[in-house]
Amino acid sequence: MDVRNIQNLLRSTRIIIMILLILASLLLIFNIIPVNGDKGIGFGNGLDYGLDFAGGIQMQLKLEREVDKETMEIERGILVSRLNSMGLKDIPVRPWGNRYILIQISGASPHERERIENILKQPARFEQLIDGKLAVRGDEIVVDPDPRSSGIFQEQNGYGWRVGVKLMGEGAKRFGKVAYGKYFGENSPLNRPVDLFIDRPYDSIIIIDKGTYNILSNITSSSPRGGSIYYGDTAIDIIKKRANLTVVVWEGNNSEFFFKIKNLSNKYRRAIIAGDEKDIPETIRGGIEEAGFNTERIPKGNKTYEDWIKEITGLKTSPRLNFNTRGEPVYAAVITGWAPTIQDAKNEMKQNKIWLSSGNLPARATIESESEIPASLGGKFLEGSFIIGIMAIFTVAFIIYLRYRRLFIVAPVMITGLSEIIIILGLASAINWEIDLAAVAGIIAAVGTGVDDQIVITDETLRRESGKRRIISVVEQIRRAFFIIFTAAATTIAVMLPVFTIQALQGFAFTTVTGVLIGVFVTRPSYAKIIEELIEE
Repeated sequence: MDVRNIQNLLRSTRIIIMILLILASLLLIFNIIPVNGDKGIGFGNGLDYGLDFAGGIQMQLKLEREVDKETMEIERGILVSRLNSMGLKDIPVRPWGNRYILIQISGASPHERERIENILKQPARFEQLIDGKLAVRGDEIVVDPDPRSSGIFQEQNGYGWRVGVKLMGEGAKRFGKVAYGKYFGENSPLNRPVDLFIDRPYDSIIIIDKGTYNILSNITSSSPRGGSIYYGDTAIDIIKKRANLTVVVWEGNNSEFFFKIKNLSNKYRRAIIAGDEKDIPETIRGGIEEAGFNTERIPKGNKTYEDWIKEITGLKTSPRLNFNTRGEPVYAAVITGWAPTIQDAKNEMKQNKIWLSSGNLPARATIESESEIPASLGGKFLEGSFIIGIMAIFTVAFIIYLRYRRLFIVAPVMITGLSEIIIILGLASAINWEIDLAAVAGIIAAVGTGVDDQIVITDETLRRESGKRRIISVVEQIRRAFFIIFTAAATTIAVMLPVFTIQALQGFAFTTVTGVLIGVFVTRPSYAKIIEELIEE
């Protein structure tokens, strides 16, 4: 290949796109673009590894009885909500049949393992508060099992939803008393919200810096940054009055601040630092811990103020009170809401059922078994997979050389194959898809399919006649090759779609389909351009 051919390749849009995708993928894989903030720059630090490679534990939960699909989804949603509320994000919780749930925790320390077990054993703390006063506890409310009590209905400019609930014992009496005087008429904007909390941090103080406190004191439902939870209150009112939490403001005066903290240490043992490190430095956090508090930081980051307040307080939803209790016990009620589309309404109704059930799981779950993969063993799996991948590449290169006896064909096949792997891993890094053994198998399958397609392109470009290789109509032959490739790709994707429904094989299906699509739209056209230049030479 001479300089002219190389210049033609570098001017090709197909080649430029592939090079840019490779560079972006390498930046992600090496964590130069910091997708994993807790890791530095290094090969593979931008990837999330599954249980097979990072080590960790897998818990199998057994339900006390078989349940239907909808109940299983509610069960799963409660467990996910409970883990998330304790700061344990992105832990896979997967139904297995109609009686089992699998929970996988990659890279879990013994302390995290014990913490997760305790979370699974203990019920979440469900509360409904009206203007900071307890109305109903989790063991005093259940979703009405009558299917007619819940549903979707069309309203002007959208869809409404309703969930029927039943109140029991003291909860029915308490709700009637607390809600009395909070209803001002049908659809009145003065009707007060019924705030639903899961694991409200009642035993904690909330630390907020002065600047953020001033911002929260001015955010209401009428402000541009307002939203659906305010009902005329400010954001700070939601934290202090409606969630009934103690707020301590850090104004930069350390001596005065720590004097307040010390006085509260006898009543509270936990402190939530609501803010990023630039707002409340780690040195202040260290001083709070020295005062005897266990601390947790909840940064705002890119979250909206509404979502941030919900995370701090444990607030899940705030439907408006829609009837007059007259101070009497309420044994049945309907929670209503609104959404712009019917699908949003269905999702909100389903989520509210999950929250309303969070006091108790629909079916009691017990930990039936645990399996552990040590981190050292996971590292060996990763090392072994890497070695096998390298061996596979050289084996394919050798076989292709035996087939064509020309190095100028072997090199482009290997380059495009490696490019495909890099781009697949880059995409997995960008969307935080975990790499496990199933995903590695999918990558190998995708690259194998890619090599097949490249052989089709090569064979269609080079024709043998009378024992002599002759070049015929390069562009036409490549066009014919791509018809075969697109047909094969469509077949592969169609076969993989049902595999997405199998939890254990989703990694395999994802990487296979992703690899096929990247191959068809990026690497195969690039390979065809390279072959075209080589043949013309």
